[in-house]
Amino acid sequence: MYKFKEVEKEDLYDFLCVNTYSWSETYRGIINDDFLDKGIKELDLNVERLKNRFDKQKIEEPDYKRFLLYVDNKPVGNVSVCKSREEKYPDSGELCSLYLLKEYQKYGYGKIMFEKAKEELKRMNYKDMIIYCIDGNKTNEFYKHMGGKFIYSKKRNIGGSELLENVYYYETI
Repeated sequence: MYKFKEVEKEDLYDFLCVNTYSWSETYRGIINDDFLDKGIKELDLNVERLKNRFDKQKIEEPDYKRFLLYVDNKPVGNVSVCKSREEKYPDSGELCSLYLLKEYQKYGYGKIMFEKAKEELKRMNYKDMIIYCIDGNKTNEFYKHMGGKFIYSKKRNIGGSELLENVYYYETI
């Protein structure tokens, strides 16, 4: 049994735990391992930073929405959506994050979370969507399978690693 909950300040620790651990699982060997390990070690410190950013974001970016996915009352995934941050697609919605703990992958939850993102973006009056996905991440295949059209890659520095980030476009959501 699963459910979604829009993230409030009291949910930020769960949100960040899911995010941090799924990042570590997903990007091990792609992003600098020391950077990933540091994120886990600094989890509580990051929660304080996130809480401060969360308050500011609620005021400055009211269209930024975060949701936690609970399976059997355990937080196992998160998904967030916002107005596109991509200057080439200023009127689009964006699936900002979709992270699922490894032990819950391959059960259809990723697709459920993807559909939740589309539903929320439609509610926010967006008609199309973009997604960024780091090259080398197996999730690139998922986004293609879900109908994403690869449009280009751009460089991004994460944790001291120069990476390519693929951009996918969904004409209608």
